[in-house]
Amino acid sequence: MIARSIARFALAASLASASASASAAVIDPPRRLTQSTLVEGASRAARDGELAVYLGTLGESLSKELKGKAPKVVARFAATDAGEHALFQYRLLSRAGPEVLADASCRDALAWILADREALATFVASAEPAGGRWPDAVRVLARVAREKRHREGLGLRVAAATALVFAVPVKWMADGSDIDPVARVDSYLAWDEEGALFPTFRELSAWEMRYVVGSWSTDADLVWARANIKAELRRRDKVGDAAHMLAYNLTNKRGVSVQNGREFYDNKPMTLAIMLEYGGVCGAISRFGSSMSQAFGVPAMPVGQPGHCAFIWQQEPHRWAINNDISGWAESGCHDGIFTPWGHPAWFMRLMQDAQRDRRAFVEAEALLAAAEFADADDRTAIAAEACRRCPQHFAAWQMRIGRGARAQDEKRLPAEMAEAFAAHPAAFAQLFNALGDAGRGTRPERTAAPLIAAMAKSGADAGLAGWGFLTVLEPRAKAIAGAGADRAAVALVRGDDPGNAAIDGAKALEVVEMALAAADSLDVAPAGPAHECWRQAMRRISRGVVLQPAVRERGMKELGRGLAVLARKGRVDDARWIADRMVEAAKETKDAAVESAATALRTSLG
Repeated sequence: MIARSIARFALAASLASASASASAAVIDPPRRLTQSTLVEGASRAARDGELAVYLGTLGESLSKELKGKAPKVVARFAATDAGEHALFQYRLLSRAGPEVLADASCRDALAWILADREALATFVASAEPAGGRWPDAVRVLARVAREKRHREGLGLRVAAATALVFAVPVKWMADGSDIDPVARVDSYLAWDEEGALFPTFRELSAWEMRYVVGSWSTDADLVWARANIKAELRRRDKVGDAAHMLAYNLTNKRGVSVQNGREFYDNKPMTLAIMLEYGGVCGAISRFGSSMSQAFGVPAMPVGQPGHCAFIWQQEPHRWAINNDISGWAESGCHDGIFTPWGHPAWFMRLMQDAQRDRRAFVEAEALLAAAEFADADDRTAIAAEACRRCPQHFAAWQMRIGRGARAQDEKRLPAEMAEAFAAHPAAFAQLFNALGDAGRGTRPERTAAPLIAAMAKSGADAGLAGWGFLTVLEPRAKAIAGAGADRAAVALVRGDDPGNAAIDGAKALEVVEMALAAADSLDVAPAGPAHECWRQAMRRISRGVVLQPAVRERGMKELGRGLAVLARKGRVDDARWIADRMVEAAKETKDAAVESAATALRTSLG
């Protein structure tokens, strides 16, 4: 891939100008990778419009430096100032594409950022731009970073964040028109100087600022927000609660349903003032709360939940919380029009926050991953492992490490290492655990993973995410037991879903139930707190799945009854009754009097 990239850009350069080779001699791209050659060579190449030639030579130099070298040598190179600088220059130029490299309007910005190592790291190591559109991000950067004050300190972080977000045009939610990224940068810097924002705005990283400057409200709307928020909510830890200034209204005063879109607002632009006047439902409330937070320089964004829209915001500096919530972190996902790192689930935001807590460590890990692309394929696992050591919560580093295929003896150690790294992120742990080879997962993966997830919950990890991680591990195992053609029914069993028309053999279904119950026992490690809640969630799902699954209903309910009797004998009558209540609720859904009678009898037996 790297060789093709080098050839492609070299060809583009030769076609662009008959004098490319002569220019290259003048430009003298960095065949020797030192800070001075990187700075001077890139600056000159940008000004002279010869960045394609520069990129080709830079790629050749990096290949010569890294190809065939031991992983320790590659890691040492990536840790040097010149090594990191060269790798990030290559990352930016190769992703920007030949059209951007030849675009005269981008020359000044590229000459600056390629020469400024810290600015370059801020831009290329603050997660992928919206939609992965690096060419558009560079073009926006060229517009928003024309002044010196936008190229250092706070101005740099605001400009970089804006370029990464506005790579896909940000639309005003009132009428769908584009928001101007240049005005957005100027406004936030002016508001900061005026003291209109909370002081913590100045502490945000460029990545965090993406979720401030990417507001769907215009600058005028954000000014209105600050002027009209309730006085008691003008606090860093309360501003998100401004969402609930909005009345929950299904219809307007004329009886028009909120489902009619703009008709609900009498076809007026859906500004924050109009939203406050008319009210709305979950979507309006969450967008309003996000904008009120962003107006004060607090990162926020709407998130989707099943049949609902919530929003997340930094209730405290660098700590994300959910507001207007009904489903928790586990069932919250990226909203349309917003880009989150590493994947769709909203919990990736918390994970990225932890990964960037030590910003220098995160940048070092990014440089190592960039270097791994040049190293021999057999060495990339070891380089990725070093990136994991530098930044333990770097999800992409773990993906590279596992995806390359670790040795069997190493795989056996990986679950414990991952559990330590992702102690507060059990859903992320579960995704990575499922990606391990057989040596790491074992023949009964739930026996390996469930105790580790239980320990995470016992130590304070979110119960919903722990439960979601538990399901993530159980589902492939349930499918394997059920066999081809019965996987939907098996998954419904462990998730507690109605199987619909999905069928499964009764004996296989019972095997799935016994596996799931044994795994759930591993979660039963604390009398209260997240671990206990995680166990209850697992038991609720399994018991509901049993009651709703005709193939295993009778035998499964007897199995559950024996387990509840054991709980009661151990003095845990409340837990036994709680599970039995959930079974009665599920039995009512079946509309089968005999099933409901059996569940009720079980509940009655517990007093």
